[in-house]
Amino acid sequence: MNKTFPTPTALDLLVRNATGTIGITAADTDKSTVEVVPIDSSGESAEAAERTTIKLSGNRLTVDVPERRGLLGLRTHKVAVRVTVPTGSTVVAKAASADVTCAGRFAAVTVHVASGDVTVDDVDGDVELHAASGRLRLRSGGRVTAHTASGKVDIGSAAGDVEVNAASGEVRIGVAEASVRVKTASGKVSIAEAHRGTIELDAASGDLRVGVRSGVVAHLDLNTISGRVRSELPVEDSQPADGAPLEIRARTVSGDLLVAAAAAR
Repeated sequence: MNKTFPTPTALDLLVRNATGTIGITAADTDKSTVEVVPIDSSGESAEAAERTTIKLSGNRLTVDVPERRGLLGLRTHKVAVRVTVPTGSTVVAKAASADVTCAGRFAAVTVHVASGDVTVDDVDGDVELHAASGRLRLRSGGRVTAHTASGKVDIGSAAGDVEVNAASGEVRIGVAEASVRVKTASGKVSIAEAHRGTIELDAASGDLRVGVRSGVVAHLDLNTISGRVRSELPVEDSQPADGAPLEIRARTVSGDLLVAAAAAR
């Protein structure tokens, strides 16, 4: 199934596809295209693709793949949804076991998956990524919220506050321009470059590392029960008159803590 709509301005896009793939591209275009195709040769997948609802109402584009379950409640179809919308659109994508990819620049992105990888390029505003299991990747965003039970979280840069909750899996943040809060049961946490605000890292087991941008004064509060604590930052004899623009509070039960100067870019 293929449909094309004239859309001279950015859209609000909602995509629901339980199983298969969701691929969304933001491009400099004055039209939006939707393609829905079965991934396998089963009749269930072909039927799901044909029965997909594609509707443009005002500034909202909805793509809804019908859910069908077979014996024992198992989903019996796999469908690929590919959508192109104007740059600056807002996206909400919902899936059960499907990989979701958002390529291009968006105004805001929200993705919910049960099991599947999520990859998002660039978002000017809020980003919300939720997964039970699967890797979450974001190249750049504004305010970022990421929740996963098991899976790696990789955030390239964030202009706004970041909140990450993970049961297990590595959490990596490249450049954090504002506050960061990460809570994980097990997994390494690293921030390559912190600038200002409050960095709160809490882990039951796993090494924690924070890089501090050159010239930034940081106040440190670090604690580990069975591990090493090390700071490679120079120590000042007196507190800055205006206080420290960056505060780092890190706790881990078993793991090493390291605060160091961020690598030069």
